[in-house]
Parts: sequence; structure tokens; C-alpha cells
Amino acid sequence: MTTVRWRLIALLLIANMINYIDRVNLSFAAPHFMRLLDIGPGEMGIVLSAFLWTYFLLQVPSGMALDRWGVRFVFGGAAVLWGAATMLTATITSAMSLLFWRVLLGVGEAPSAPAGTKVLSEWLPDQERGLAGSLNVAGVPLGVFVGSPLISWLLTRFSWQMVFIVTGLLAVLWGIGWTAYYRLPDRHAGASDTERNHILANNARLTRGDVPREASWGQLLTNRNVLGLALGHATLLFNLYFFITWLPTYLIEQHHMTMIHTGLYGAIPWFFGLAGALAGGGASDWLVRRGWKLMQARKAFLGLGMILSMGALLSVFTDSTAWTVFWLSVAVFGLLLTNSVVWSANAEIAPLTQGGRVAGIQNCVGNAGGLLAPIVAGFLLQSTGAWSAPLIVAAIVALFGAGIYTFMLSDSGRFVVEDGAARIGSAGARA
Repeated sequence: MTTVRWRLIALLLIANMINYIDRVNLSFAAPHFMRLLDIGPGEMGIVLSAFLWTYFLLQVPSGMALDRWGVRFVFGGAAVLWGAATMLTATITSAMSLLFWRVLLGVGEAPSAPAGTKVLSEWLPDQERGLAGSLNVAGVPLGVFVGSPLISWLLTRFSWQMVFIVTGLLAVLWGIGWTAYYRLPDRHAGASDTERNHILANNARLTRGDVPREASWGQLLTNRNVLGLALGHATLLFNLYFFITWLPTYLIEQHHMTMIHTGLYGAIPWFFGLAGALAGGGASDWLVRRGWKLMQARKAFLGLGMILSMGALLSVFTDSTAWTVFWLSVAVFGLLLTNSVVWSANAEIAPLTQGGRVAGIQNCVGNAGGLLAPIVAGFLLQSTGAWSAPLIVAAIVALFGAGIYTFMLSDSGRFVVEDGAARIGSAGARA
């Protein structure tokens, strides 16, 4: 049997790596830009969140575009656009020009998460989707883990302009390669009939007659699991983007690290994040194989990861570099444990032809929380002068997220048709 589906998952992993390198590059340059542009932490927080403005607004339209025109050209073209926006950041001369290119970066990156969900839905059978989702999400911590020392080296050895040129070029090259390679299973020349049959025979979403092809906007937006995943995602991304946007500055200002040490020590938590990303999907797949319901298996790890993410708060109360890195590593491990399972669950609750739309809803609501994180953290830091304030807020948000995932999600997340309406799977798990 051919393994085209796993090659595509590898490409998604690489896309997420580049995606997060291009998000975190500004975080390392933030102290430099605050001096260069004469702005404070509050204003820098707004700049750091700028790509999320359009990223947030375009989640649902991106999902609809992916459902309408497919993953190949929409995702490939988007990667070329975000890479170009990153490269052109090297030309900035003011805070407004920096804002413009970061906003355009958000336009290009908007289809990324819905595209990943749609690929999982189109190419992976049920019992492989958790692992595939983990590998997809693994690109997030791997990107920051690889990108942190790379960006620090480019920044100290060459210039801040070179940081954006190099990291943007990676996205342009990936987008061209994706467009050339991606096809649907029944149209991909590299996929064998055995692989196509394996996908179909083991994907209950494609073989069960009670899973609708489409649901109305009202049915989607009132579905208990769609709402639960979306609201939980807002708490997850609040914490994740706090780390992505402010962690280098936190290590420099609170723990007095140099730029090189920030790149090296700041990468370690993301290595443990990679472990969390790989653990969540694989472990939840194991529970599915042992007879657990799909959503029951996924949600077992969602709340746990958010509880672990609260460990970041303890890092502010130690002067030890080792303990600082330890508590940050626990937190990032937890966030990526949750994040790896989220996208598998999302692919499983969607109607057959609306994987992109459902992922867009989740990521739209999620990034509403995400875009607030750098702004809230920046102004809390500016008003209090203490890093404990934003870390306390992040921990409280994470606790709410654990509650949402644990108590709002039902054990069964599938849409089924009953009297012409879409509802959640089993009789005991209705929305």
C-alpha cells in the first residue's frame, strides 16, 4: 500500500513549522523594534497581535473557500502570500509599515488551520487521524524550537532584515511545492487503489449514512461540540500566543538572559511542546482502538493539557534558570497536548463537506482569544511593571478552558440526521 497520506501529513508539519517561524520572528526582534520605533510594551503588544486581526476575521471565509475550491490552490497560494509579506517586512521604516505587513501576513496564514483539518478529513481514516493530527500540530512547537536559535543567530550575526527575508522565503518555496504535489485521493497519481480503499473502508464519516453532507449555519453554531471546541480553543490560543509573542522578552527582562541565551533556553520548552503534540493524538487513538467513543477519547486529554499549562505561573517566582525552563516546559507541553487533539476532534465533528467551515468557526473564535493575549499582556506589563500580572491572567484563562473541554463537550461528537435536523451523535449526548 502506498503512503501518500503520510507524505501529505509531513508537508503539513513543515507548513506549520514555517508558519510559526514567521509568527515568532517578530517576537525576537521586539526589543529592537521598541527602541527603533520608540514604542512601549503596550504599543508593541498591538503590533505583535496585528497579524491575528486579519487571521481572525478570515477564518470562516477561508474555510468556505477551501470547501469551495479545495486545498491545493487556496493553501498553496496563501503560503506564497504570507511568505512575501514576511520578506517585505524587511523594508519597514515606521510602526505603520510594520503593522501593514503583519496584517497582510495574517491574510496569508488564515487558511492554514482549516486546510489542515480538511486534509485530515479527506485523507485519513478514523483510527489514524489522531496521530496524523498530532504530527500536523507538531509543526507548531518544532517551528519555534528550530526557529528560536535560527532567528537569534540571524539577528546577532547579520541583521533584523535578514531574519524576515530568510524566514519568508521558506514559505514561498513551500507554497510552490504544495501546489505541485497535492491532489484528492481519487485523483492523486501516487496513491494506489489499496490506499484509497483503506481510507474509505476505515472512515466512518464517509461510510455511515446518518452523517449529513451539510448542516445549516444555525445547526453549526448551536451544536454543543462545535461551540465547546471553539470556546475552548479561545482559551488555548490566549495562552499559546502569550508565549509566542512575549516569551523572548519575558526571558530577557524578567530573567536577564542575553539574546543568544534567549534563543537557546527559549527553545527548550518547545521541545517538550513537541512531545506533547505527539503524545496527545497517539494516546487518544489508542483509546479509540480500545473501544472508547471518538470524542470521549479526544476530550480525555483536552482538559489535562490546559491544567498543565498553568505551570507557567510558577516560573515567575524563581530566579533559577533551570526551574524557569522547567515550568515553562510543563506549560508548553500541556498546551500542545491539547492542541494536537483539538484538530483531530474538529475533523470528526464536521459534516462531510464542511470540514473547512467548521475548522474556520473554531479558529475564528479561538483567535479572538489569541489576538487579545499580546495586547492584554503588554498593557498589564506596562501598567503594573510586573510579569506576574499577565501570567496570573493566563493561568485563570487556562482553568476556564479546562472546564469547557471537560464539561461542555459530549462523549459523542458526530452530526447525525434525525427528522431533517442535525444533532450530536448518541441519544445520551444531544446538544
